[in-house]
Amino acid sequence: MVIGVPKEIKNNENRVALTPAGVTELRKHGHVVYIQVNAGEGSGFEDEEYIAAGATMLPTIEEVYGIAEMIMKVKEPIASEYDLIKENQLLFTYFHFASSEELTQAMLAKGAVCLAYETVERPDRSLPLLVPMSEVAGRMAIQEGAKYLEKPLKGRGILLGGVPGVKPANVLILGGGIVGTQAAKMAAGLGAHVTIMDVSLARLRYLSDIMPPNVQTMMSNEYNIREMIKVCDLIVGAVLIPGAKAPILLPAPCLKKCVPGRYWSM
Repeated sequence: MVIGVPKEIKNNENRVALTPAGVTELRKHGHVVYIQVNAGEGSGFEDEEYIAAGATMLPTIEEVYGIAEMIMKVKEPIASEYDLIKENQLLFTYFHFASSEELTQAMLAKGAVCLAYETVERPDRSLPLLVPMSEVAGRMAIQEGAKYLEKPLKGRGILLGGVPGVKPANVLILGGGIVGTQAAKMAAGLGAHVTIMDVSLARLRYLSDIMPPNVQTMMSNEYNIREMIKVCDLIVGAVLIPGAKAPILLPAPCLKKCVPGRYWSM
């Protein structure tokens, strides 16, 4: 198969869909790989590394789309890419169609074959291509939350782990899946008081067994959430419904109960 990897052009997207190591593996199986020049620079990969791995570099995104039978991307195509897509061309990327009717209609109109990373499942219904991104998201949620709690960024001036004589921050995590578990590990490791909410009692039992003493669990419902947001400094939304748009966890009136300077990380 002829595989093309364009440079990501969506705002603030620095990742690349294929590493030089990935090129090596694809070449071993007889595939031809074309990479757009500088596609890997945002992730720290030089063109020379791709060439050494057996890829052919192309200067423009138009050439990559034009030659490839399969396009590998990180994020969904944006409007400027729609006209580059050919009928029956296979696009392998994160699509999240449930959140964009425009994208869905555009791909139907182009007659593209769309394979969304987030829908690939194992027999046990786990999502092997979404899990790594969820792990990153959970850990980054706490890192970003800690940053935006700082006074220079209009936060409350809260240190997640506290200091002697000052109690740690309270962190609320809505959802006990991959994102929520990773967020809880990070927040607990920094010394915060962490509460994980989930609708599954079985999941809460599991988390209660594996988490350190500064992590507690609570059933997720609107009443409990309304009460917790009054006392939490950092709130992480970590709910996934596979194939669907993420739900609204709190209606707007609930947010008025949050103290100014607290931080939501979704």
